[in-house]
Amino acid sequence: MPRPTAASAPHDVDNAPPTKRRPGRPSPGDTVQVTLRIPRGQLTQLVEEGAKRTASTGRTVTAQAILMELVEAKFPHKVAG
Repeated sequence: MPRPTAASAPHDVDNAPPTKRRPGRPSPGDTVQVTLRIPRGQLTQLVEEGAKRTASTGRTVTAQAILMELVEAKFPHKVAG
């Protein structure tokens, strides 16, 4: 049996079911992704701090969340206007 080619395969995007958004925290607005390479020792400290905060609050606290706190403390967000 021959395999359908891309041109003959049914592909109706308009009738596709809407994609479900994964649960999670919504984006805080106009943000951009940044890739950061830090020393392993510092990452270990961030992960350990996140584990402590997770245990004390009962909510997951990630290394990324701690980094964001540090960045926001040093460079507060300024509203354009």
